[in-house]
Amino acid sequence: MRVYAATDIGRVRPINEDSFYAPKPGERFCAVADGMGGHNAGEVASALAIRALEEELTGSALPPEEALKRAVERANAEILKVSREKEECAGMGTTLTALYMDGKTAHIAQVGDSRAYLVRNRAILQVTTDHTLVEEMVLSGLITPSEALTHPKRNYITRALGTNERVEPDILRLDMLPGDLFLLCSDGLSNMLTERDMLDILLSGMRLEDKLHTLIERALHRGGHDNITALLVPFEEAPK
Repeated sequence: MRVYAATDIGRVRPINEDSFYAPKPGERFCAVADGMGGHNAGEVASALAIRALEEELTGSALPPEEALKRAVERANAEILKVSREKEECAGMGTTLTALYMDGKTAHIAQVGDSRAYLVRNRAILQVTTDHTLVEEMVLSGLITPSEALTHPKRNYITRALGTNERVEPDILRLDMLPGDLFLLCSDGLSNMLTERDMLDILLSGMRLEDKLHTLIERALHRGGHDNITALLVPFEEAPK
């Protein structure tokens, strides 16, 4: 499983509260987490989530969807524990978007508003749903997707790790096709670039490493208002 990953602090935030996981040789999972909370606590929360995910999934014999759910539950519990033990970490939380490849099947766990996109047949599709107030308003028909982009409560997250005793991740399953490409990212990228922007870069003739850095550079050029993290994951069939 090849994963190209990069992160940038952006042009506004004093620290980078994003974390990510890129697989070691033989591993089949990766993830991005976007932390929130004062006194650097967001950085702590996202790092805890990634560590819990790594420890839970490494060597797991469970079915992928069950393994992902257990990893999310463990991450949630560990963030809550530290939040209660350390005053400076009170109220911290994080998003988590995790991808687990099992042969020709992709499994995704989603909590919060980081995103997974799938590029297939020269088109891009957001496969995760944002756990945000404006997304709920869009789905209810109260506002349009274009109105959501500038809504004053567009950054209000309705689901995150570390904010409640129980967390319910979205668990998605997709059958992969040759040539498929995943993009996982924090909202520091998706808030700065349109899907058209992303697709133009991802369909260019550049190497994947260069596409990745161009995505981040473009988000920085647009203002870099938040930390920016992106992972590119090409689907590669195992040799028969």
